[in-house]
Amino acid sequence: MTEKIIFTLHAIERMKQRRISIEEIRNCLKFPDKMIIEHGICKCIRKVDNKVIIVVFRKENNKIIVITTYKSSRVAKYLK
Repeated sequence: MTEKIIFTLHAIERMKQRRISIEEIRNCLKFPDKMIIEHGICKCIRKVDNKVIIVVFRKENNKIIVITTYKSSRVAKYLK
C-alpha cells in the first residue's frame, strides 16, 4: 500500500473506545475480505476470529482518510 493513511479525530476516538489498533486497520485496508464503495465512501471489511472489523474511509489524492472504524460480531451480515 503506497497511500498514506490519515485518521480523523473521530476515527482516533473510536479506535481508542473500541480498542482497535492501527495494525488492525492496516491489515483490514491491505487484505479486506470485502470492499464496498458507495458515493465515494469506501468500507473495508475483514474477518478476525469470530468478528469483523469495518474501516470506513475515503481516498483523496494519494491518501486514505479513515473516517471511522468498528467491530461487529454479525459476521454473516457483513460478509454475505
